Amino acid sequence: MNLVERLSTVIGIPVVPYREDGEVDHDRAAALAGRLVDNGITALTPNGNTGEFYALTADERRAVLTTVVSARGAETTIVAGVGFDIPTAVADARFARDAGADAVMIHQPVLPYVAPDGWVEYNAAIAAAVPDIGVLPYLSNPAVSGTHIARLVERAPNVVGLKYSVPDPVVFATTQAHAGDGLLWIAGLAESYAPAYWQAGARAFTSGLVNLAPSVSLRLLTALRAGDYEEAAVVWRQIRHFEELRARDRAANNVSAVKEAMHQLGLCRRDVRPPSHVLPKDLADEVTEAIKPWRELVP
Repeated sequence: MNLVERLSTVIGIPVVPYREDGEVDHDRAAALAGRLVDNGITALTPNGNTGEFYALTADERRAVLTTVVSARGAETTIVAGVGFDIPTAVADARFARDAGADAVMIHQPVLPYVAPDGWVEYNAAIAAAVPDIGVLPYLSNPAVSGTHIARLVERAPNVVGLKYSVPDPVVFATTQAHAGDGLLWIAGLAESYAPAYWQAGARAFTSGLVNLAPSVSLRLLTALRAGDYEEAAVVWRQIRHFEELRARDRAANNVSAVKEAMHQLGLCRRDVRPPSHVLPKDLADEVTEAIKPWRELVP
């Protein structure tokens, strides 16, 4: 099975659990990654946004990657998140390759001044440093068109797909049409947008919810693969409240809500690092209500 086929699935973004002293809890991180693998998740992205990528030091990012790789199964595909400046991203990408990652996901640049042509240059430079593994840019900037994406693929043939996170299915469909054939399009806004993006050509979606209930995300995947949009809508309605809570206030509590739910389920501490913040009681209570429709499905 080639890399695109292996990534045409639910791509889980593991959280990073912390100990009481604030340090990364690697034993718990390995157990949580192993739990995902044991429950049918075959693709993992350590150092994704749900893994608080920007709150970790360089050493912590590499240690987290190593921990998740250690928990992989025989069928697990590892896509390591990399980013920041080009030298840092290149160094992390090479480390990931040497640690056993199958691909890297290049985070959307955080610099406020991102020119579309500069986006091409940024991703092409990183991809060129690891020509022997796959590359998946993370794109949330609608200014980057399908033409720019096609230009990147021409320069970097190891770019096998994109994590596309622009919250507009029409823009997605237009961008995809202009980019040409052959790329794997991943719905980067997770289960909330997966049905709409699937109908426009996505064949995978990322998930932070998977940290809680892998079977719910896999049920949605099965429905989408079968073209059963009624079933997909049933799942979507089950998770809508929780995912809306995560997206509220420009996704301020995206990771905090996941960790609060995991804490309530006894999976890890609720702690997050700034600029994220632990949920106040009223929102923690809302998490309790939001997970009720599928709480019994948590393994």
